[in-house]
Amino acid sequence: MTQAQAVLTVQPRGTSSPRPPGFVNTLSAEWTKLRTLRSTPITVAVSAALVIGLSALITWAAYGAPHHGQRAITDPVGVIQSGWLFGLLAFGVLGVLVITNEYSSGMINSTFLVTPKRVRVLVAKVLVFSVVMFIAGEVMSFINFFVGHAVLSAFPSYYDPALGDNDVLRVVIGMGLEAVLVGLIGLSLGALFRNAAAAIAVAVGVLWIGPIVISFLPSSIQNPLDEYWPTEAGSQLEEVTRQSHALTAWWGTGDLTLFVLVLLVLAGYALVKRDA
Repeated sequence: MTQAQAVLTVQPRGTSSPRPPGFVNTLSAEWTKLRTLRSTPITVAVSAALVIGLSALITWAAYGAPHHGQRAITDPVGVIQSGWLFGLLAFGVLGVLVITNEYSSGMINSTFLVTPKRVRVLVAKVLVFSVVMFIAGEVMSFINFFVGHAVLSAFPSYYDPALGDNDVLRVVIGMGLEAVLVGLIGLSLGALFRNAAAAIAVAVGVLWIGPIVISFLPSSIQNPLDEYWPTEAGSQLEEVTRQSHALTAWWGTGDLTLFVLVLLVLAGYALVKRDA
């Protein structure tokens, strides 16, 4: 079934006044569109390669180089999860493409023709995307951790973290949750800008450019900004050891979640007020 068919077949056939599709129909259509979107498997595969492959490579290099040994000892989980820096960007890009592809193809007109309640479309898209990306993110995170664990087995003199160790399981599970939130940032920006290039550029600014700019500011300004910058606050979920000026893992996740909710509200408002 094509994406266009997924949108159009939610209406019953053979009736003079078809009943408007319900929320379950909208969810079904969004699921079909997501799984038939060509960029979905490609982006997920690229993300998995970046997360697992790059993390394993960095872990091997960090533990194999003597001058990197101290960092490997003090932050082994961070080294194992290092590939997520680029993996999260891939999730954000997929979030952008989930909605901008509908605008570029013109299929968004069919979507809103079948389901005039545009907020319902956005909510269904968010729910389907969140569930699928959470499952994908968790699978990647656990595979990545065990691959990193296997790499560390070649260096028995170093500490090798286990899932049962302090906060390690929270970090591994938290990566899947953070991947969903970053993906929703991309989806929100895609709905706001309706252009993939513009939305991806802003997503990169939020994920990378903003924290880099903040790092060059005086510490009196840098510390509070760094503490509450959404993606930096959310990244505390990845940390086993809390930094002195950072929020706790769950408060930081709440900060990032609030930012995502604000973006989604703005995206919903834009969908309702603007023409398709």
